[in-house]
Amino acid sequence: MKLFWLLLCLYALNGQAQEDLTINQLQFVGSHNSYKLKMNPFVFAALSAWDSKIAQSLDYSHIAIEAQLEMGVRKLELDVFFDATNSALVVGHVQLIDMNSSCSFLNECFKVLLDWSANNAEHVPIWISFNAKDQKIDGLPDPDVFSDQAFRVLDQLIEEAFDGKIIWPRDIDGLNWPRVSDSRGKFIFVLDESGEKRQRYLNRWQERPMFTTVEPPHPAAAILIINDPIKQKDAITDWVNRGFMVRTRADADTIEARMNLTERKMAALESGAQAISTDYYIVSEHFDSPYLVKPFIACNPVNTKSNCAFAE
Repeated sequence: MKLFWLLLCLYALNGQAQEDLTINQLQFVGSHNSYKLKMNPFVFAALSAWDSKIAQSLDYSHIAIEAQLEMGVRKLELDVFFDATNSALVVGHVQLIDMNSSCSFLNECFKVLLDWSANNAEHVPIWISFNAKDQKIDGLPDPDVFSDQAFRVLDQLIEEAFDGKIIWPRDIDGLNWPRVSDSRGKFIFVLDESGEKRQRYLNRWQERPMFTTVEPPHPAAAILIINDPIKQKDAITDWVNRGFMVRTRADADTIEARMNLTERKMAALESGAQAISTDYYIVSEHFDSPYLVKPFIACNPVNTKSNCAFAE
């Protein structure tokens, strides 16, 4: 009986220590272009004939978002186009040729997320990052410019849909990240843009729901996206040790998966980047390869103790 109570106390202490972790002390798997479905086969064939390398880089797809979340994916990425005529945000990858999505409009994606969150209220915070798409591509229709109005529509959708469930950039004062226990059931939103778009969004950043990938000394600096964990591994580790949250990629353009190359994946894991994005949390249905980045949520290998253990 004494042994039973001792084990119970140890379990309780471990659970309390786990909840005392701050959210930047976690590491987890995310999906890249999480909404993306297979391209239309006729469009893919035509693209392959025109440029096989580009076609190959687009030859991936994802299962439904709720199924990803069930597997343990905790970082999602959504590309959004602005439909200025209807003041709507459309989810897709490349205008006209690669727009098949598991949720075609952003409000549909948000409903999926909120329904899953309501049924799994103790989940750790889920990252949602956005690319604001308006790139002109020769031979394809020009998308509407992602204007200040578009950003206002995006902000409003986030604030209304996720009221009370947002971790706001203004609350991370001096990289003072909240504890896991205070963050369950919440979401982190990130604008994955640089240059002029990011600068426009930074206007009144303290009133806005999305983090930006800006570096110090800007007071909004908190989250960074560093895509190459091989060349930039030491830099990622340094940012993590300084208290920042970082997203990196285990694979890109289907290259690592096709050749079953694991160096980039291992560098991403070892770097301490909190979010590791992949297209292959399940093995590919597009080609024969065992490449996989299995979903997990764990203590960060860089900024937690070696005996740390975490379970959602």
